Amino acid sequence: MPSAIGEGRIERLQQRGQRVRQEVSGLTSEFEDALGDLERVVRDQLTQRPYATLGAAAGLGYVLGGGLPKTLSRLLFGMGGRLALVLAAQRLRGGLAASGAPINETEEE
Repeated sequence: MPSAIGEGRIERLQQRGQRVRQEVSGLTSEFEDALGDLERVVRDQLTQRPYATLGAAAGLGYVLGGGLPKTLSRLLFGMGGRLALVLAAQRLRGGLAASGAPINETEEE
């Protein structure tokens, strides 16, 4: 004979299960929409620039398939990371200069 406490826990578990099912269903729908958008973008690029798209796909497949040695991959990702930081710093500096905020520079008088 189940107790009232056990029945309450079972009901809460069922409610949580239903909420999880609903959230997963919503997430699946969003994921399918995103995949559809990605597919449209790739198809547009393929029709506009077929050779560039195929080259990018082949290069990405080669890299993801382990075609590059680890040391070269580290070197390229390191360089890319440093380049991204430099570009971000330049954009930040340009944004500060445009806003009129003082930039600490050594100025010769």
